[in-house]
Amino acid sequence: MGTLPHAHFLKLDVKAGKLIDLGRPSQTEEYIWDVAFGRDGKLYGATYPQSKLVRYDPVSGAMKDLGRMDPVEQYAHFVAGSDDGFIYVGIGTSKANIAAYEIATGRHREILPAEFQKVGQASVYRGQDGKVYGKLGNKFFRLQGWTATKITEDQAAARVALNRLKGGRRVGATGHTIRVTTPSTGELSEHTFDYRGNVLNVFRISAGPDGQIYGSSILPIHFLRLNERQGTLSDLGDLGGGEIYSFLAHDGRLLAAAYAGIAPLMDFDPAKPFNVSGDEKNPALIDFEGSDEGWRPQAMIEGPDDKVFIGAVSGYGKLGGPLVVWEVASAKVKQYPNVVQDQSVVTLARWKHLIAGATTVGGGDGSHPTEKEAKLFLWDPKTRRKVFETAPVPGAGMITDLIAAPNGLIYGIAGRSIAAVEVGKKATTLPKGTQSVVFAFDPAKREVSMRKIAPFSGVVYNSVAMGADGKIWGLAPAGIFAIDPRDNTISLIASSPTHITGGFEMRRKTIYFTSGAEVWSWTMAAKARGKAK
Repeated sequence: MGTLPHAHFLKLDVKAGKLIDLGRPSQTEEYIWDVAFGRDGKLYGATYPQSKLVRYDPVSGAMKDLGRMDPVEQYAHFVAGSDDGFIYVGIGTSKANIAAYEIATGRHREILPAEFQKVGQASVYRGQDGKVYGKLGNKFFRLQGWTATKITEDQAAARVALNRLKGGRRVGATGHTIRVTTPSTGELSEHTFDYRGNVLNVFRISAGPDGQIYGSSILPIHFLRLNERQGTLSDLGDLGGGEIYSFLAHDGRLLAAAYAGIAPLMDFDPAKPFNVSGDEKNPALIDFEGSDEGWRPQAMIEGPDDKVFIGAVSGYGKLGGPLVVWEVASAKVKQYPNVVQDQSVVTLARWKHLIAGATTVGGGDGSHPTEKEAKLFLWDPKTRRKVFETAPVPGAGMITDLIAAPNGLIYGIAGRSIAAVEVGKKATTLPKGTQSVVFAFDPAKREVSMRKIAPFSGVVYNSVAMGADGKIWGLAPAGIFAIDPRDNTISLIASSPTHITGGFEMRRKTIYFTSGAEVWSWTMAAKARGKAK
């Protein structure tokens, strides 16, 4: 098997009951996504982030980095070995591809016809007939030597079942139960196990309309509720394989937008029991035309006319992440991709009748940016059009934490500088370790009125709120910061005793945030800190 985050090969010695670390075949790689044996009896692995093929020899113990199978793409996601001495690799995501590697000569080249090399992830698999096939969407290919021949689905053999035991029995696992079925008789046996695995990190938190703090774990989504008095997180249930990127309390409901969830959007009623089976689901599951489970919906706000606006990084291999408009009452959803060409909308704020948004030049994992400067834009919900666009911090590749202040200005934080950024009136290179520039934008005059280097490095995305004292409060990995719109002072108010990994909720004088698997709070008056594990 292959591992992450350091791309090791492992071997399970079944008789000894030991898991043996065989080592790391490539120093550049982080994931070994898939493994397969070749005709030579050696183990091959497909990797990320340089789409490499790596090899392990069970006889000699030798490992080898066989190099990139694609010069640009990051994901070598699938691998299969054929009886004619080839290894095939399924590649993506900005451009789907299939590479063929000849064991005898060490030569390799791409074989997927150019007409099919579009955004997506190609897969390869060994069929039950002993041949290797490629698959891209609903298209199938027969792989033989240096060729990939397009065939119909009924011409492709079914893949070899990886969960087949001796005698034809099939095994599967759900939760903490292993189920073994005998297809010929329909006999089913179940075996429970209590292995809990590692602790999952809490990815995002928010207050619900009932005043309770809710959250999401990461990979997979456990829907959580904080019992602050007991210092515990209760697990309400599972919502998919990814994580919830944004929450919003709206009209008595808690809305959620998820990556790789059981639905891209969810509508939870805290007054009713959690239930994702049967007809009366809670949360209600909202899908929509053109939805992509690989999106990263980082921003969600209330806008005019009781509509909810969402900004998201696009799915795998794609640029131009959308602005999404959700009419919650009717469950109607409309998305607008490429509001800023080839950039993703990742932060939002409301100003009068307009929506202010800002972007990152990046796209979905595996994509390749074409732009260099993140933009701020104004969107008119009535005309459904962008009415203004600017680069508030020239040279910066990402903007987050947009918020409208009482002085009529919109504040934001730019970072991930491409080269030099413009601070004040001149261009400068940010000091070492500094990645954040705070700016103020005047939407009435449509100009930037202030830029200042922040006294902290990096921020937690969309984790800012207006305090009762008139200051903007927010999260950096190192602690709690405040921006005073009256004189534009920026201060790191409190250093955190733990690295802050996620946010965010602010209730009166208390700020809640996450650090790994824990939820923490910080109270302004007493400077008290508490944690819930």
